[in-house]
Amino acid sequence: MMLSRKRKRRILVADDDDDFLRVTRAILEYAGFLIDTAENGEEALRALKRQKYDLLILDIIMPKVDGIKLFQMVQKSKSHSRVPVLFVSGHTARAVLPEQQWEIVKKADGLIQKPIRTKNFLEEVKTLVEK
Repeated sequence: MMLSRKRKRRILVADDDDDFLRVTRAILEYAGFLIDTAENGEEALRALKRQKYDLLILDIIMPKVDGIKLFQMVQKSKSHSRVPVLFVSGHTARAVLPEQQWEIVKKADGLIQKPIRTKNFLEEVKTLVEK
């Protein structure tokens, strides 16, 4: 599933799982995206200060700054507030999150359960970057 647009879309993937970052990078780069990665929310915040993104893919549970807090910060940001956010989680998010956090997750543009299914994942990503 290659992108049809000429300008390559840039995506930030933030997750504390090295294997997930490596596999996700490979899948998305093969599909024609430019990928930056961050191993935690603090690294993601630094990346957001340096670069504009077409999509953020955030793990919900990460060290230092979790995906939910990062999502809230992005929503308040003037320069990134309209960037689509796709959450990923290795847990059944609804089952492990307190109600207040679950309500925040539901405001994101999507939620995908790990392990990801490549075809569904790419379809979701393509839909979000072309919004």
